[in-house]
Amino acid sequence: MAQEDKCPASFKCGELGTIGFPLTTTQHPHCGVLPIHGCKDPNANKTIQLTHLPTTSRFVVKSVNHNNATIIVRDETLRDYLRSKSCKTFSNNYFALSLNSPLGSVRIVNNVTLFRCNHSVNVSVTIPHNIYNYTECNEYSVYYGPPIGNPQGFSAGPLAACSKIQLALKDNSDTSDPFSFLSDNILIHVLLSDDCTKCIAHTRGHCQLDIHGKFYCLRLRDRNLPWKLALGIGLPGFIIIVLLLFIWLRKPKGGPDFHSNPQEAETESDKVYFGVPVFSYKDLQVATKYFDNSGLIGDGGFGTVYYGKLRDGREVAIKRLYEHNYRRAEQFMNEVQILTLVRHTNLVSLYGCTSRHSRELLLVYEYVSNGTLACHIHGESAKRSFLPWSTRIKIAIETATALVYLHASDIIHRDVKTNNILLDKCYSVKVADFGLSRLFPNDVTHVSTAPQGTPGYVDPEYHRCYQLTSKSDVYSFGVVLVELISSKPAVDMNRDKDEINLSDLAINKIQNCALSELVDLSLGFDSDIEIKDKIAWVAELAFQCLQRDRELRPSMEKVLKMLIKIESGMGRDEHMIEVDVHPPPSSPSSPDLDENEIEVFETMVLPPSPKVLIHT
Repeated sequence: MAQEDKCPASFKCGELGTIGFPLTTTQHPHCGVLPIHGCKDPNANKTIQLTHLPTTSRFVVKSVNHNNATIIVRDETLRDYLRSKSCKTFSNNYFALSLNSPLGSVRIVNNVTLFRCNHSVNVSVTIPHNIYNYTECNEYSVYYGPPIGNPQGFSAGPLAACSKIQLALKDNSDTSDPFSFLSDNILIHVLLSDDCTKCIAHTRGHCQLDIHGKFYCLRLRDRNLPWKLALGIGLPGFIIIVLLLFIWLRKPKGGPDFHSNPQEAETESDKVYFGVPVFSYKDLQVATKYFDNSGLIGDGGFGTVYYGKLRDGREVAIKRLYEHNYRRAEQFMNEVQILTLVRHTNLVSLYGCTSRHSRELLLVYEYVSNGTLACHIHGESAKRSFLPWSTRIKIAIETATALVYLHASDIIHRDVKTNNILLDKCYSVKVADFGLSRLFPNDVTHVSTAPQGTPGYVDPEYHRCYQLTSKSDVYSFGVVLVELISSKPAVDMNRDKDEINLSDLAINKIQNCALSELVDLSLGFDSDIEIKDKIAWVAELAFQCLQRDRELRPSMEKVLKMLIKIESGMGRDEHMIEVDVHPPPSSPSSPDLDENEIEVFETMVLPPSPKVLIHT
């Protein structure tokens, strides 16, 4: 017998807020993969227990992102070891970290492999030249490869006789000192078991454990709903409901938006739904090889994105909205509505969607092959290749162009971030993800709405006053500009408390004339005077975008003009650039937009930061 009615949809957990499946609390351990301790006690640390560790060893939970099932935890013991540079650091091992449940498991994201070798093991002669050796410990030496170049470690080879350990990795490191790149903050991703994935995807069920600790898929019919209804409304009323349900089930699945030809139900259709083509769920299953995880290319706040190939040969990206996201229908409709109103070379194109009657809500986009800007400047791609300054300023201009176009179309993106800036093989920009976007009436100054967005990018005034304006996108874009010049992520828990948010770090360094401590020096800041001047001007522009008072921020159109001026060399006023910032025609079904372009270049003087940057 299952513990059916004891799994709420969500749980309150102190300062962590509301959490939900696959996380749970220790009061409801059968309701999720990973229970969090201390949720009921407002004064207690919120911790997790991992099975291979002693019961007294717990990780303190710092933050939870239940949308993509990740949590950040801190190893308090390791924190002390790292601060004192103690060799006890290398007695820890997250390689053995495991939590295996019938509902799923956990894995550490962003780790580094090291080898602890006793001095009695003579391996130094056969170690490759690119392997580093830390020799300050009395009983053993520690070998490791370049963490940034190869975060997953290297083949053991001659180190097979040594102990293999894995620890969490920081974004920045000094390879000669392992204490500089090891972190006490651990990013944990909770993975669902195959049974649980099938339960959610194919039966719309809920995963939990029965009284014997075995996997159980709780379906709607398991709750004896028909009998409860019969008892509640009486037999005649129950019979009427059953008859109405039977009639509804006999209706064609397309409902009023489709023709009733059953042969068309499982093929790509030429029907339209809110102005875009409709795809059948079955065709998109086939296109993604039944949503095989090998085709997973993205994972965001509202859904997972899979690579797919349609029968006509088109490569597509298919977003599958999270089943447990209660706002998924709203976000589905929002993206469809927004993307049918706009068309621009720097905005991702929506090819179609499933209908509202489909078993799942799916959105079908053009496939952008080169990943996200975030991945290229401080992710995995950054470790393989480096974006030069000329490419970065081009990306900034194209992103600003897309935002100017949206604002001219009375649309606020509301989630501008480097993870939503896609790049094609030529590094041209495609701004994506309009689940949070808002149509903004042109006769009002702001709209009142609860703050939404991604930590590190959210306009602080919007967060404080609940007033959304186009200047909220300007603030987020300012963070993107700082990422481009610094190669640092928008949020980094390993930075000092006052500099966890990149915006705070940038304002501090710019105000104190310490730009060299912010900028990625490998861009040529110290070796090329022209690049140095351009980066300094972009930093000034970012500073203006990040003003807490939105009235002090420039509009996106002024930001774009200034970026074009910076890219052209500042002094060459005769250089004229044309950029398409026209809103689309009023009819969303019009196949082509007016291609007239307007000139946006003009002489501008950017207001200085409180302490003007000194160029040498």
